[in-house]
Amino acid sequence: MSVFRPLLASALVLLGGCAAEGVKPDGNFPTLTFPVQTDYMAAFRRASEFVRVCHTDVVYAYGVNYLANTSYEERTATGTVSVYKRTEPAKLLEVIKVRPDGPVNTARYATVTVTVLGADPWDQPEMEAVRRSIQSATPSCRQGPGGEAAPLLDRTAPVLQGVPLPDAGN
Repeated sequence: MSVFRPLLASALVLLGGCAAEGVKPDGNFPTLTFPVQTDYMAAFRRASEFVRVCHTDVVYAYGVNYLANTSYEERTATGTVSVYKRTEPAKLLEVIKVRPDGPVNTARYATVTVTVLGADPWDQPEMEAVRRSIQSATPSCRQGPGGEAAPLLDRTAPVLQGVPLPDAGN
């Protein structure tokens, strides 16, 4: 039995690496880079607000929840917002990077780069929604097919004999 433990551990490590196939820096994913007529910190706040309004504070069908990580690298003055599904934290679905368009001390504007996974709903319309939102300072979520908003479900906790049950979906 002890002979198989190293083999089993090796197999699990290899399989675990294959499971996380989200947006990566060295991958070929759809990317959009655009200028923003505001300083980079304001653009970073706008990106965070877009993700909050359009992804993390939204109740989706089937109990799907999205979370975000925000980070700021002082050395390069680059802010990053990454979106992932709660059940798959290693698989990044969208990455928004905000940086000054020149030297930090003199930069008046920002440059934003959005990278998405490339599959619906993380595609070209999502990148355009990010661009609209950050440039206008008003969150404008992605529009689904036919012009209606992305599929959402207003859920309430189930009720059994008049007593609310805890919502197990979140």
